[in-house]
Amino acid sequence: MKKTASIALIISVLLLGVNVCVFGEETEDSLDLSQYQDRMLELGLPTIDLVTYLKNQAIETFESGNYEEALPLLEEWAKQANWLANLIAGGLEPYYSASYDKRKGFPYSKLTVLAKYEKTANDLKIQRNHSLVMQAECLYHLGENNEAVVRYMKALELIDIDDWEWWVRAANGLYEIIGVPTIQE
Repeated sequence: MKKTASIALIISVLLLGVNVCVFGEETEDSLDLSQYQDRMLELGLPTIDLVTYLKNQAIETFESGNYEEALPLLEEWAKQANWLANLIAGGLEPYYSASYDKRKGFPYSKLTVLAKYEKTANDLKIQRNHSLVMQAECLYHLGENNEAVVRYMKALELIDIDDWEWWVRAANGLYEIIGVPTIQE
């Protein structure tokens, strides 16, 4: 009798736990808009034209050697490029969040339509990464090596293996600061 009562208690606890988990999922607010509202308040509404303008201003100022003025422009360019990339990727979310089987069965003709948006989002992420490297270089020229290292490390975390020129540029900037021989081809 004791054994049966113990088993019944264990089963009840397990079932209660399942109900709590299911209940927890049901109470999650799937219509919570706050994260998007917060980002809009912080960064505004980015556009391709805005990001292109910021990019041109930042690069021109950077290349003139005015690192103090270039730094905030580079930071804004990176933020806006990243936010715009995230918004564009958000338009592709139904595909991203679909199951493997649904993605596998998705018509190729529709996938090719979406590919240009994926490419645009990826190009904006590349801009963000390049901006991080240039931010690090500005900070290095301004004598702020600790902050430069932070930017180099983040850039190296994000740079794609195929972006060799910027990978080496970031790695060599970092290596110069920490006294390690630079990458030589």
